[in-house]
Amino acid sequence: MPCTKCKNNKYKWGKTGECKYDSKEACEKANNKKYNKMRPTPLGKTYEQYEKELKEYKEINLSKVEKVELGAIDDLNKFGKQFNSALSEIREAGDAANKWNEKVEKVSKIVLKLFPKINDLEDKITSQIKGLGLDVKDVPSLKDARESLDNFYTYRKRYNF
Repeated sequence: MPCTKCKNNKYKWGKTGECKYDSKEACEKANNKKYNKMRPTPLGKTYEQYEKELKEYKEINLSKVEKVELGAIDDLNKFGKQFNSALSEIREAGDAANKWNEKVEKVSKIVLKLFPKINDLEDKITSQIKGLGLDVKDVPSLKDARESLDNFYTYRKRYNF
């Protein structure tokens, strides 16, 4: 606090001090000793209060806080790598599935073209065998054709083509 001049031409320390100093220099010299002992801080606290708070602040282990934050960053990076790896696997699996779908479609078209031919031939041969008075089961060479047609019906139903 500064020294201020009183009405009686004497000086006082601050607003509430006693008007007892003959000069401004005498006022400041007398009160600098007290003022220096107080060592006020910008926060308006005494030096002892400020020193205590500073000591408490320093006692906080900031390195632990940094470790937690760095650990969280490491975890985030680890999860990011795992996530990217999983996305890569999904992409690869999707590409493989697309290739299989293309292959299935291609083979399905071939099967759908062959089926009527096989079916017509099987009907024609079955008709001729019956015309000869034989049972179709007695002709072993038709077994493979009959099995192919049965498989076709099964797969057509299962895969909707």
